[in-house]
Amino acid sequence: MSRDTVLICTSVAALVLLSVLTFLCSSRRRQGHGSSLSSSHPADDIELGCRCATEGIDEAELAAYPTSVYSSPRRVDDVQPDAAPSTDESDRAPDDTTCAVCLAEYADGDELRRLPGCQHAFHRRCVDEWLRRRPSCPLCRTSPQSTTAKNS
Repeated sequence: MSRDTVLICTSVAALVLLSVLTFLCSSRRRQGHGSSLSSSHPADDIELGCRCATEGIDEAELAAYPTSVYSSPRRVDDVQPDAAPSTDESDRAPDDTTCAVCLAEYADGDELRRLPGCQHAFHRRCVDEWLRRRPSCPLCRTSPQSTTAKNS
């Protein structure tokens, strides 16, 4: 065997050994994390991949956040010239037609929840599940102001 052949075989063997060791270490690490993720502790933040100390908003405060029923904005062609604009359509931002949690378009009749602090709106079911796990707006990450604190 030539010297080059020995060098190539040694290099390939070293790479295979390094690959096997890397695989074994990563599978051991995954097994250690897998048991903690499968427990599905309420404070697990799957998005961040960690167990966070903060808990979400409690049910009583969540129920106090306002809800509304979505109706699609009328097109300019549909509006009659002498008709006054609807107040809830004028409050809505032009791009406020998609839930930032599930990324689905709002449909007529969907129940939306508007967060008191930032005024962002989401499907009620989507944002309620989000807020039970973490106390921040899914869009801007600010903490919604407590409606009970505002009323006192």
